[in-house]
Amino acid sequence: MSDLTGAGYDQDGPTGLPVDDNATDLGPDPQIHDTSAREGIGDKSVSMWSVYVRRFRKHTLGKVGLGLLAAMYLAALFADVLSPFTMTWMNSRKPYHSPTRITWMYTRPDGSRTFRPFVYEQTITNIAFREYGILPERTIRAITIETRMLANELRAISYDRDPAVRRTHLMTEVARHYRVPISDPMMDGLAAAIDRLEADPDPDAVHRFRLGSRVVGDVETELEMYLVKGNKNFLEFFGKGVVYSFLGLFDGHRRLVVAPTGGFFPFGTDHLGRDILSRLLHGARLSLSVGLLGAAITFVIGLIIGGIAGYAGGRVDNALMRMSEIVIAFPSFYLLLALRAAFPPNLTSVQVYLLIVIILSLVGWASLARIIRGMVLSIKTEDFVLAARTLGLSHWKIIRKHVLPNTMSFVIVQLTLTIPSFILGESALSVLGLGISEPQSSWGLMLSVARQYRVVRDFPWILVPGFMIFLAILAWNFFGDGIRDSVDPRSKH
Repeated sequence: MSDLTGAGYDQDGPTGLPVDDNATDLGPDPQIHDTSAREGIGDKSVSMWSVYVRRFRKHTLGKVGLGLLAAMYLAALFADVLSPFTMTWMNSRKPYHSPTRITWMYTRPDGSRTFRPFVYEQTITNIAFREYGILPERTIRAITIETRMLANELRAISYDRDPAVRRTHLMTEVARHYRVPISDPMMDGLAAAIDRLEADPDPDAVHRFRLGSRVVGDVETELEMYLVKGNKNFLEFFGKGVVYSFLGLFDGHRRLVVAPTGGFFPFGTDHLGRDILSRLLHGARLSLSVGLLGAAITFVIGLIIGGIAGYAGGRVDNALMRMSEIVIAFPSFYLLLALRAAFPPNLTSVQVYLLIVIILSLVGWASLARIIRGMVLSIKTEDFVLAARTLGLSHWKIIRKHVLPNTMSFVIVQLTLTIPSFILGESALSVLGLGISEPQSSWGLMLSVARQYRVVRDFPWILVPGFMIFLAILAWNFFGDGIRDSVDPRSKH
């Protein structure tokens, strides 16, 4: 063996590689010795939920669906503030009124223009075809301001060429509305207020007039009204509108956008003269919440029955699965109709709402129970379940704390994809007259008037609730796809 110690070789080196005496010692190679960085030992542990959220943020359609759902549910929650009128507000003189066009710039009498949004007041000119025309500029109107919930408003209009005839007509309408004789002293004050409005040089003047007071239900109530000149209804942001009860908690009158003198129908009116936008926002509370509540009940039933069947096996499994197969064997839509017809027709709106939720839940649990049962059959043979049995845990505790939680990823995905079917089920029942009833509002009930071809042809804005149903289902499917791809380890996200 030759001596290599004097030839520039490291005698103590295990590798037998040459050593440069002039090289600077840089320490150990970080790529070889820093195993924690290479193997992730030093990384901070990250929960699976954080991983799911990070994956979901990369899913564009999922975020679009979540944004749409958030907007719709917030709009439903604050429907009282966002809607121009209440759900039951009605103007019988304006059935099938087309959506009003907003004019943003107002021309003053001196010719200058300013930002003051308004809509034109229209009246029906052809009853048979529901055609409307703008009122002439000489029009004088009287609109009462009601401070009580569900009180009927007066919207008197007079556009006769003779000012005396206009005044007499308005006074007669106001006296009939408040059930006072035309000779009542307070009517003299109204006549003087109308004359002052006629003499006002502003062609679009709006005067607020206090007529007096009267006792209503042992409470003295002020009688106020707007006296309006011309054919324009000016919009106000966060102005005072029809009184509402916010979720039954307190009364209010401030609305996001409102025309105090009326005539503002962004989506038009229905066959009874009710504002479609207001009913659409209030109807969203039922149409959207029925999906959440119904799906929650369905999944509780499906999880319990599927979990017990898969864990117990034997006769229990056989009995529960045969029962679910009987439910699946019936056509779901006809089963909905049969269950709804079995209940009495004279039910309140709240009872009908709860009934629809129960019906949809009874129809939809069977397929989920079968899938959960199959998952539980494979999970119950895992080591952690056998360890729980060895420790003496009860069967119910093992199912509740160890078996069913391992199905949550699938359950969450399936939940987001099942809610649209509940929305469609409620809409189908309401369209057929078996769901939500008047005066309550839901998207399906609003869409029931579109069963006539002539209505759809002449008044296409009636189909707006159908578009909202389509948008809600699309948003839930987008959101469900995002959730599915987030929890799927094989997803590209």
